Amino acid sequence: MRFAGLGTTLAVSIGLGSIGGRKLDEYFALEKPLITAAGALLGLAVGMWSVLRNIKSM
Repeated sequence: MRFAGLGTTLAVSIGLGSIGGRKLDEYFALEKPLITAAGALLGLAVGMWSVLRNIKSM
């Protein structure tokens, strides 16, 4: 149970990055979802950083 929230943390950070990127892609009317991909990767990086930080402190 100690690690139950870590998956949720990772999923939420990737989801928020993707949603934010999609909104920016729609705002700038880009043909390719470049900002969505960048947002998902940024969310992945932030999520992994958060998960690793939490694992280290346990």
